[in-house]
Amino acid sequence: MKFREIVSRLEKIEILRRLRFYELAKQVGVYHGQMPILEYVIEHDGCTQKQIADALMVTPASIATSTKRMQKSGLITKKVDENNLRNNTVSATETGAALSEKWSKAMAGYDERMQTGFSEEELAQLLGYLDRLIANIECCGEKGMDTESIRSLRNKMKNADKEIRPID
Repeated sequence: MKFREIVSRLEKIEILRRLRFYELAKQVGVYHGQMPILEYVIEHDGCTQKQIADALMVTPASIATSTKRMQKSGLITKKVDENNLRNNTVSATETGAALSEKWSKAMAGYDERMQTGFSEEELAQLLGYLDRLIANIECCGEKGMDTESIRSLRNKMKNADKEIRPID
């Protein structure tokens, strides 16, 4: 089997999972990018927007935009940090927590379907293979893949996607 076929299948898995992710977000009633933020906030109550951006490896500006929308939707609250007036601490509301619970149940069912037919040993083996692939990719760059490198790569990919035009 050619390695490119393996990569192609990994890409297909990512695309199918992402499509399902978008569908579930729509059913739950949120924008797909809000769920990882909400889940992080629930796990790290009182975190700052910068901490969220660093953890999710996105720009602070994108977190600011998303949290503004989420606050308006009643999913989170923001308070000025008493120790640093330039920071906002973020917490989930009851509505946000309930939505996250609904989301988690929907995703757990989907993840369970993905694992059907695999033993625990096979899943552990697959995880080991994927970790090895990731390590092989990370060692190719001089800096490795720290948060800032990943953030920069994501921005480059977004800009490249904008430049691609369909062939008429």
